[in-house]
Amino acid sequence: MAKKRVRSLESVRNRAGYTFVAHWAIGLLMFFIVPLVSSIWYSVNDVSINAGEVKTDYVGFSYFKDLFTVDPDYVDNLGESIGMMFYSLPIIIALSLILAVLLNQKFKGRTIFRAIFFLPIIIANSVVMDQLNSDVVTMPLFSSGEGSESLINYAEIISGLGIPSEISPILTFLLSNTINLIWKCGVQTILFLAGLQSISSSMYEVSKIEGANKWEEFWLITVPSLRHIISLVIIYTMIELFVSLDNKLVSVAYENMVEQKYGLSSAMLWIYFVIVLALIGTVYILYQRYCVKKWE
Repeated sequence: MAKKRVRSLESVRNRAGYTFVAHWAIGLLMFFIVPLVSSIWYSVNDVSINAGEVKTDYVGFSYFKDLFTVDPDYVDNLGESIGMMFYSLPIIIALSLILAVLLNQKFKGRTIFRAIFFLPIIIANSVVMDQLNSDVVTMPLFSSGEGSESLINYAEIISGLGIPSEISPILTFLLSNTINLIWKCGVQTILFLAGLQSISSSMYEVSKIEGANKWEEFWLITVPSLRHIISLVIIYTMIELFVSLDNKLVSVAYENMVEQKYGLSSAMLWIYFVIVLALIGTVYILYQRYCVKKWE
């Protein structure tokens, strides 16, 4: 009788689990698998839409070949997109971790400061930000000063400090892009903050008894304890950077899609996807091998 009850309870739990997963599976099939297969088919076809009907004319791998042999900008855009990721990834992770550590400290008004910090995350996903990014407002907040107007022009500020002209472009690029990257640290900061709150305070108490300073606590307790959160943040940030419309290759592919060049845009993005998948896998394997194993 007891075994029958256990089995009955397990079957109820299994049915509940399948019920919750079924919605996700249906959504995955309808909104991800079908478009994914369609994009693969479009990448080897000349696609046209006439009177609500999608017509495809098989052209093989001609789009893939033309992107490397005919298109003069694709390889450059591909290199720029990958280079942007390797530049942005360490900055976003470092800034997010620093902000999370600061917001995790105990001080008066901590809740208010957290709310103020997370306001940009809400604004960035709001209608207000969509209007700021539209043609209604074309002046960016930050600019490198290369032929574009903005509210803050770092090129003029740096040139006024008497810095050598050889270093000024590098400082201008780093400063303007670093400020923009702060807006992309919101979700990562939340993940790090959740990880910090899960670290037992007894570990820090023991380290104080042993005479460790704050720097040693950070590298010997905080960072190793966040090893799995860091891997999650790395993957999330890489995906976010690779699919962002600030990414030159993605924006060009989107423009081709708007112009109904579906075959060309699909080929561009599939090449990009394979390279991105390989990079994410390589970074994850290297991180697991040289960092996680060392901290465990």
